[in-house]
Parts: sequence; structure tokens; C-alpha cells
Amino acid sequence: MDFEELKNEKFMRVKDNRLTKIKPDHRPQESSKDYDTVRYSTCTNMCESGCGLKIFLKDGKIVDVMGDAEHPQNRGGLCSKGVGQIQWWYDPLRVHYPMLRKSLTDDFKRVSWDDALDFAAERLIKLHNEYGPEALTVFRTGRSSFGNKEGGARFGRIFGTPNVYGQGPICCESPGVSMNYVFGAKGLGRLMNPSQDWKNSKCILVVGTNMAAQETITMTHLLDAKDNGAFLIGVDPRFNATLSKCDIGMRIRSGSDAILFLAMGNIIIKEKLYDKEFVDKWVLGFEEYAKECAQWTPERAEKLTYVPKEMIIEAARRFGSARPASVTGNLGTAQIYNSNNVNRSIAALLALTGSIGVKGGGWNWLHNCRPPLNYGNDLKTLPDFKRPQITDKLISWGDSSVPCIINAMMYEKPYPVKGIIWNGDHLPQFPNSWKMEEAMKRNIINIHLSIYPNHTYMFSHVAFPIAISVETDSVCHHGNNRLIQWHNKIIPYQHEHRPDIDVFDGLAKRLKGHAGHFDKVEFNPWGYYEDGPEKGRVNEIKMTDFFNEQEPFTKGITYELLNPEKNPKGGLMWPVMSKEEAVFQDDEAVLRGKWIMYKEGENYPESDKRFPTPSGKIEIVSEALEKVGWYKVPTQVEGSESPLGNFERAKKYPLVLNTTRIAQSFHEGGHWWPWNDELEPDRNIEINPETAAVMGIEDGDMVIVENDRGWVEGPAWVTEMVPEDGIWANFGFDRYQPFHPYESINTVIDDIIKDPVYGQIQFKAVLCRVYRKGDTDPEATAKKVLEFLQKKFPEVWDPKHQDKNVIVGKWKDHWKEYHELSIGWKKLVNFKEPVECTPDSCDVRRY
Repeated sequence: MDFEELKNEKFMRVKDNRLTKIKPDHRPQESSKDYDTVRYSTCTNMCESGCGLKIFLKDGKIVDVMGDAEHPQNRGGLCSKGVGQIQWWYDPLRVHYPMLRKSLTDDFKRVSWDDALDFAAERLIKLHNEYGPEALTVFRTGRSSFGNKEGGARFGRIFGTPNVYGQGPICCESPGVSMNYVFGAKGLGRLMNPSQDWKNSKCILVVGTNMAAQETITMTHLLDAKDNGAFLIGVDPRFNATLSKCDIGMRIRSGSDAILFLAMGNIIIKEKLYDKEFVDKWVLGFEEYAKECAQWTPERAEKLTYVPKEMIIEAARRFGSARPASVTGNLGTAQIYNSNNVNRSIAALLALTGSIGVKGGGWNWLHNCRPPLNYGNDLKTLPDFKRPQITDKLISWGDSSVPCIINAMMYEKPYPVKGIIWNGDHLPQFPNSWKMEEAMKRNIINIHLSIYPNHTYMFSHVAFPIAISVETDSVCHHGNNRLIQWHNKIIPYQHEHRPDIDVFDGLAKRLKGHAGHFDKVEFNPWGYYEDGPEKGRVNEIKMTDFFNEQEPFTKGITYELLNPEKNPKGGLMWPVMSKEEAVFQDDEAVLRGKWIMYKEGENYPESDKRFPTPSGKIEIVSEALEKVGWYKVPTQVEGSESPLGNFERAKKYPLVLNTTRIAQSFHEGGHWWPWNDELEPDRNIEINPETAAVMGIEDGDMVIVENDRGWVEGPAWVTEMVPEDGIWANFGFDRYQPFHPYESINTVIDDIIKDPVYGQIQFKAVLCRVYRKGDTDPEATAKKVLEFLQKKFPEVWDPKHQDKNVIVGKWKDHWKEYHELSIGWKKLVNFKEPVECTPDSCDVRRY
């Protein structure tokens, strides 16, 4: 089915073309509820859009929430998560009290905060004395409060562990790492131009994102650009709601992205559409890049990407001749083996147009747009770590992939890890999550900062009831547009909820003189509230200002300049090096701070160059990456879950799984909220109609998705949106959710072979097989699927016709060893699979 047919709304779950009707609404937003107070705040990190909230209260209790019409991000609108979060604020299903058990086989008992902290500290001292401080892992995320993100890292450093991790390598940071090598940056190369500037673009390349579902409000700015004349080119393996709004939509083979973009480069260079003056002045490596592009003709690319050559040529001409042009995307180009090369090949296209440092241009990848972080300059006085961080990436900087610790817990290699402090619902979000469960059973202490009694909570020894956004004062530190915003404390702590930072502060006091360096460096130099209802508690406002002040890029960002009830709405776009920079810096700016990065005539902050790369230019080829063992020139490299790279595996598992997110939830969030859960309650398995017919599967049948790591089940959604060799499944479910629990799809994801440069997990393009529940011969069904695909796509699925010149990753030299690490643990622990949990089989009355 071609692009125009797919755009017909009968194939879309959005029936009435609603997305085009989302427009700015500047009317006053008034509640129909009885209220006596209105407060303003910011939607916390359920996504990166960073929407302004108008919160209505009656007698001190929240009765309604709406979007803030004065906020430049959402302009009065809210997505289903923004509206639905009122259920979160007073949710009876939350963890309300500290819970404790000495063994994971015991039942939880309610205890006091002091008892829970005493127990946790005692176990941490035991861990420290028996295995060393590096046996503790601290894991913080972009969804965390600043007290967790920064406070947790500070705690880990003072404790003495190098194993402090962030969520980046299991989320979306690989594109930012790649841009560090192309454009130069402090840490990760982030979004250059804000989404409000997209309206100035003539052509926007949208890659690997269903923005309409993942960042619904940000999508409205893309639609504004389209209304203003921007030509939209969409690239995704799945025909989604975002692709339906594009002028050209290229449904690509999963993992083949670099081929497409190099083929586009081929046409742009061949037809001399690029900005020669800009390239000559500002681009390093053009000749080597052009030589690589020459290999990838549209005809060759068509066979390996499934995109018609005519569409490749038209997209190249449109993008290559547009001035200005811009690029945006999300998880799709991050969570694949060849992520670094894919993102550099996109950046090279942008460089060819010269659309950098100008309105309407820019590398504008969404998600994880946080600033550089500094946990305290006083930590520089601490002694070096006794052992290095556990990591498996090529580069020596940035976050490491926290799933590295699974093997350290399971096999005690390269050294033992025996404890973890984390929050959220990360266990089922980890790859190979059954393996992670077994690893957790071996720990001395698992500490969970709990909001819900979820899957991760169920594998903890001690759980602390954590306060959420409306109960705390803090920053929203992960926001599109490089935004840092403030969320206000609207209501008092409920039950025995407290902020995350209280856990770390309480542990630091108890560990002083017993473990770590808490007697050498004060964990809390910013202090406590001195009066009011919070007297004696950690001062979150001063804590936030302390951490921002440590980092030059955020030194000018303070609570006084962020609070939406005292300042222009929308927060500040970092870098803000001083308070004097916390102003509108462009005549079109609707947000304060740095409006556009990399302008000509301006040096990058803390640099004497426009582009802080070794050459001072945009490096579309990278000697730095070559030195660490990666590819100098971006190229196509097939990963371990590709029929071109690993056909023996593909024979057994002849379908390609991609995991995705739905609009009503962010990870576990909406699954605990009745309204949101009702919007899309099931973890559907999307299958193409032709492929489903081969397997004898009809819409709504319960099906099994399986490989040698694990299996899950769910109802089949037979749809033209997915290609014949692909299946799609939503992540964010777990078997302990109250309404529609499902086993996590991440049970089938590899924890060993990742993006080699940064260690980004391959949540996309994973080989599996699918069969109808009750099928007595899954092997025969898989064989039928393989035969069907070999006829449909012989250049990819049939070894007799495959392109033999495609590079296969270096993982192949170690495949047997790596694969044994991925699945061999089952023999080690005599593993018994958990009982599959579905809405029909799970007893939800326990809630």
C-alpha cells in the first residue's frame, strides 16, 4: 500500500483528522468546577513538552487542571496525560508509607521513616564493608525530581561509587552524543532552535518519532510550520499519525536509516543542490563523505530500505534545495545498533543546506534536552574511585548504560554489584527484564523511591513514599527547547510522602563516619527550611539554586527567575551563564534565554570557536570516533538483530519488533490512572494484514511474541500501519499494574549488544517470532513467515539475493560469547518463567 493510500483515515485510529484542529487557544481557561484559588505551575517530566498548568483549588484541594493559555509551549492545550494527572495527585493506589522487609520473599511491613532509613543505612554499611563502595549503583532518570537527579548523584559520589547512572543510554541520548562529534558541544549536542521557530523553516525532515503520540503538544508547533508552508518529510518504519501529516512519508526498513540518508546525500551532491559556500567554509570531510554517498544510489537504497527510489530522489531534492531546512526526531534514531552513524548521516544532510545558526534551521532532536549537570564543585576534593565505572561503550565520557550492572549482579563480573537505589518502574523498562529480576534477588539492598507499588517496588527491600510534583518545589530539568522550568508546591505533603532528597539526606546523616566520605564533604551545604510547615526539612528551593550555580551553563538560572507565578511563562532556555542573560534574546523569541545556537559571529559558550570541535568546523567525518574504534565516515552497519547481519537468527525469528509509546501514558504513568488506561487499555501487537494471514491470525486474537530471551502475549491489532516484516508493541506495561497488566515487552530485548559508541539499548529492530496463542507448531509458522518475506523482500531476507557489501558490526566476532551472557543465566539460576499476567489472569482486587 502506497503513502497516499495509507494517509486515508480509515487506516488510522484517529478517525476525524483531529490533529489538524489543534490550534493555539488564547481564551481565558476557566473551570466549570467550584473553586476559590488559581495557581500556576508546569507539567513535570511525563514528556518533554513542558506545558504550563492552570490549577484550580477549593478549600486547599485541587478540583481541576487546565492548560495555561499564556504559556508559549502549550498555549492552553493539554494532552491526555496533562489532563489525566489530576488522578495521580490524589491517587489512593500510591505508596503512602515507608515499607520494609528483610528478604524479597517476606511480606512488606509498614514502618516509620526513621526505621526505614536506619535499615537502609545498616545494609549500605554492610555492603560497603564487605564488597566496597563501588558495589552500590545509584540510578536516576529524566523523570526524577532534581533532588533525585542531582542529589542522588551527589550521594553516590560521596559514598564512593563510580556506578552512578542516568537514563540516557536506555532512552534517547545517543543522538546528542553523536552531535558532540559533529557540531561540538559541552556534553551532549542538544536542540539548536526552539519548536516555536519551526514555522520559519521551508522544509523539515522528521525522523523516528511519532510526535503526535509521544509529544502531542510539541506536535502543534510542527503543524504550525506546515500551515506556514513548510514541506514535511517523514521517515519511520511505521505509518503513524505524525507521518500522516507529512507531504512525503517514507516507511523504511527498521535499522536501515543510514542508507536512506546517504542516498539522499548522493542526490544532493550529484545535482549540486548543497550550499557550496557554507560547506567550503564550515564543513570538514566533505570529500570523504561524498565518496561514501556515491556508493548509495537510490536504486541500491530502494532494495535495502523498502523506500521507492523516486521518493528518495524527491525527498533529497526538496530538502537539499530548501533554505532554511531543519531536522527533528526522537527515539527511533537512538535505540538502534547503528545509532551514531544514523544521526551523523542526518546531521550531514543538514550541514549540506547550511541551515545552522539561522532561523528556521537547526538540529532539533526532541527529548533529553537537559543541560550539563554538576553535582557540586566541592566533590573535586574527594579521593579517586577505587575501581572504574562498569561500562561497555567506546567513548570515555557521558553516561554509561546502566544495564551493564545486570551482569555485575548476576555473575559478579567485572566486580560485584550488591545494591541499588532507584525510582520509578525501571525494572520492566530494562532490557532482558527477567534476567534483571533474577539479578535483583542477589542483592544485599534494593532501595526504591516509590510512587506506585509497581514491578520495581516488588523487588525492593525498602520503599520510601515519594512526594510528587504538586507536593514539592523543584525544577523540570528535561524539556524540549533546552527549557528549564519550575513546578510549584500546590498542596501539602499527603500521608507520609516526602521528597526524594529527604531519603539521600537521611542516609547521608546515618552513614557519616561509617561509610563513604560523608565526614569529609557535607552532603547538604544548602540547608533546611527554617520556618513554616516545612521547618527542618531539606530546602528544595535553595538546593535547586545550589546545583544550578555549580554549572556555568545554568549559573544564571534561579528560582526567582523561573517561578511561573512571578515571571514570564515558559522558564529559561539554557545556556544562561548569568542573570543578565535571562531575557528574550530575539525579536521573535517567546521564551527567555538562548534562542538559537551556533549563530555565525558568535562563539559557543566557554569556547573560542563557533563550533567547538577540534577543527572548529562541522565534522561530518570524525577522526575522534575513528580513534576509539568506530567509523570515521557515517555508513550503514547491520546489527545483531538484522536479517542482513545475522541471518541464522533471523531464520528462527523472522519478524522485526519495534517498541513504542502511546499518547495516554509515559512509561507506567497513565497505566495507573483509570481515565488514561481506558483510552488504550491493552498492549496491542500490531501486525501487517498479509503477514497475519500467513500466520492464521485475525484482529483481536491473542498472540505470543517470543525469542530465546523471553515471551509476552497480547491482542493482535491487524493494521496496514506496520510493514510486512515488522511488528509493533507498546512499552510501559508491567505485570503489577492494577487495570490491564501485561508482561513487559522488554523481556525479549538484548541487554548485551548495544549501540557500541554510547551503549544505547536496541529497543528497535529486534528479531522475534509471533504466533497465535494455542498454535501447536510455532516453528512451522515461523518458517511460513520466512518464506513469505523471502519472496516479498529477497534482497534483505534471502541469502541468495542479499547485498554482500553491507558492513556487519564487530559484534559478530563475539556473537557466541555475547549471546551466552544474554541467555545463559537461565541455566545458572534454574529459571522458571513467571506466569503470564494479562487482564484476564491477574487478580486486581489486591488494590
